[in-house]
Amino acid sequence: MIKDFSYYDEIIVNSSGGKDSSACLLFLKENNVPIEKVSMWHQAIDGMGSTKKNFFDWPSTKGYVQSFADEFGYALDYQWRAYGFFGEMFRENSRTNDVYYTYDDSVCRLATKGGKNSTRLKWPAKTASLSQRWCSAYLKIDVAARALANHPRLQNKRILFITGERREESNTRAKYKEAELHRCNSKKRLVHHWRPIIDWKEGEIWSIMERNHIDPHPAYKLGFPRLSCRSCIFYSKDHWATLNEVDPGTVKMLQTIEEDLNFTIDNKLTLKELVAIGKSKVTEETIQFISKATSQFKQSVITNNWTLPSGAFGSGGGSI
Repeated sequence: MIKDFSYYDEIIVNSSGGKDSSACLLFLKENNVPIEKVSMWHQAIDGMGSTKKNFFDWPSTKGYVQSFADEFGYALDYQWRAYGFFGEMFRENSRTNDVYYTYDDSVCRLATKGGKNSTRLKWPAKTASLSQRWCSAYLKIDVAARALANHPRLQNKRILFITGERREESNTRAKYKEAELHRCNSKKRLVHHWRPIIDWKEGEIWSIMERNHIDPHPAYKLGFPRLSCRSCIFYSKDHWATLNEVDPGTVKMLQTIEEDLNFTIDNKLTLKELVAIGKSKVTEETIQFISKATSQFKQSVITNNWTLPSGAFGSGGGSI
């Protein structure tokens, strides 16, 4: 299905700031795809601007993505649901919040008009089903799709939409197609969805990062194997113990919410129990990265002293 890069008017790479989406961008770079044809899209899971509620994301991620775009000259656009994870989780007898996206120097609003009032007041389920693991569906996939379907620049265009899932990551992702028509494909726009690194092994991901001198997101250096939410529902006991050392205030906040809702993130244990039995992955060598992960990222993503992060080749801590 996928045509030569010259066939497409727009090439959009969904960029989380993680190693896999970074590898997709570096793959385009190494294949000499014109910079002006490529744009990065980042879904801010806590929202942005006046509709931001700091809750679940790494404070360093937005700056890291921006630094990557600046380094290679890629356009960068943001999409988000108003009040992000917090707003969706604490939705009570109401419809989901509006979607926003950036376009040139403007912020565009897509009002929620359909759907029924409903209540969540619980964490996403630890399952591959996106109807139950609503965080990915409502804060990333649907948000990007609504922006793609309504973006004025993308009408009557041929679009290649790229995401970085890999079959090695899970049994569910092992069944993904490398290429398919995107859900936003229509008479108004042609949209091919491509997963160019779907058959890559993790070693290949780190290799392309190393040869392009890309400094991994600081969360990887603290022992987290996947760059997802700061408080990912798929964390193991050791990841929760690590986060408790890295950002104890956040863990305390989440523990209080568990108690208030009488609903735990894990299927069996409370966060207090997970932290108690887990072992932090922070070491004397990596403790220096705590401040970088938990603050605004302002440095370059390029490094001349590349080392494999301690979170490489780990398991858990990301969508399945």
